[in-house]
Amino acid sequence: MANPDLILHNGVIYSQVRKGSAVQALAIWNGRITDVGTDHTILRLRARSVKELDLQGRTVIPGLIDSHIHLLGYGMTSKNLDLGDSKSIGAIKRAVKRRASRTDSKKWIVGRGWDQERLSEHRPPVRGDLDFTSSPVFLKRVCGHVAVANSAALALAMVDEKTPNPAGGVIEKDEANRLTGVLKEGALALVQQAVPRNETDIESALVSAARRLLRLGLTSLHCIIEDALELKVLKRLSAEGRVKQSIYAVLPIELLAKASSLGLATEKSGGSFRVGGVKVFLDGSLGARTAALREPYSDSPTSGMLTMERGEFDHAAGEAVAAGFQLSIHAIGDKAVEQALGVLAKSNRATASRRLRHRIEHVSLVPPSLLSKMRKYGVLASVQPPFIYTDYWAAERLGQTRLSSLYPFRSMLDLGVRVAAGSDCPAAPSDPLLGVWSAVARPGLPSPERLTVSEALSLYAEGSAFASFSENREGSLEPGKQANLVILDRDLFQCPTVNLRNVRAMRTMIDGEFVA
Repeated sequence: MANPDLILHNGVIYSQVRKGSAVQALAIWNGRITDVGTDHTILRLRARSVKELDLQGRTVIPGLIDSHIHLLGYGMTSKNLDLGDSKSIGAIKRAVKRRASRTDSKKWIVGRGWDQERLSEHRPPVRGDLDFTSSPVFLKRVCGHVAVANSAALALAMVDEKTPNPAGGVIEKDEANRLTGVLKEGALALVQQAVPRNETDIESALVSAARRLLRLGLTSLHCIIEDALELKVLKRLSAEGRVKQSIYAVLPIELLAKASSLGLATEKSGGSFRVGGVKVFLDGSLGARTAALREPYSDSPTSGMLTMERGEFDHAAGEAVAAGFQLSIHAIGDKAVEQALGVLAKSNRATASRRLRHRIEHVSLVPPSLLSKMRKYGVLASVQPPFIYTDYWAAERLGQTRLSSLYPFRSMLDLGVRVAAGSDCPAAPSDPLLGVWSAVARPGLPSPERLTVSEALSLYAEGSAFASFSENREGSLEPGKQANLVILDRDLFQCPTVNLRNVRAMRTMIDGEFVA
């Protein structure tokens, strides 16, 4: 074995976070970990040319993996209007007015982040609120499942009162059959496709987003891809080394036919950029009341909506499996989760689930009976712990009885369901350590589903690695694996729960090189 070229020592190194035990030192050669152990054992391996880093008692954990992130959407938040702090529709209008005063009247004003629950009017903005400007305006809710467009935007998108609802979407109208400007689920695409896009903007957004995520300790990303252009640009940026993280690209189902014709399938091994699964939407979000529920919402006489009929989903799933693709199924409400499992229960797909590791993304409201089926069919849960923190309205929206089945991470692990964790950023904060705190503290939700620190952290490490077939090269700091790691400002295993929220990443390493 070659002598190491870098040794980290005098630290508290959690090489396998699920076990929660630490070593003092590790050795790295050519971007891979060669050994872990005590200072005495590892320092004996050093040669004259080896570099050493004295950790001075700092804590080290494996590089973290976000199992569900919209990298382009996150990057565009710095270019578009960020409405996350808006407390009223008046504040939204002022933000639009400021942007319009600095923008050509023909240029689109795009934004995201409003939440009707935080607005003093307790309603979404509508077309009339935004028609004070001649500029086309398109503003997405924080979840990305609902948006509002003004008259100029609707005209450019050629959407009017006669436009039929698209499959899986709703063009909202008032009692007089006039457009309100509010679009739900599949209807967003009618306006989104009219918004100009260029490769330069996409490139800069992806690069800036990836850099910000490095500072949070994220060394691998399961990226939810919007379209072929984003896929092309992201693949190039990865090859050029401008996006440092390993990328597992989850394609929209609309690209399945093209990907299959090119001979693409889920890549279980490979370099820093791999094609992952294909994503299918079955419902919307709880915040927008478009997640499909078995019973009506507690604060509204609606049960949400399924965005794909069972027959259509059955056909799409069959084609994806036949082409060798992992399925990443967006299902938040219990009705959507039930439909996903009903289709995956078919004998050939149940077998494929273990081979292709099919995933249900979000899997938010899931009673014990459905969890048992996930375990039975070998379906993974790709969850977003930050939702616990952001869904502060959950009790009002779902009622107390259903809260025990909301984000039931403890039950998932106890039943043997494989669980990966991500952020769904920009729908929720991107910081994985905030996610760890959320899973441990469960603010506002029943405590029996709380996780330990080691369990919560493992979802972002071993769990997410398994979900992308990379458990043999990342997710832990063991000999033979990539030297992807994070140095923290404190030992989160020793922190009181109340202080977990304040833990920060200090430095991030990928393949033996510090990148942040």
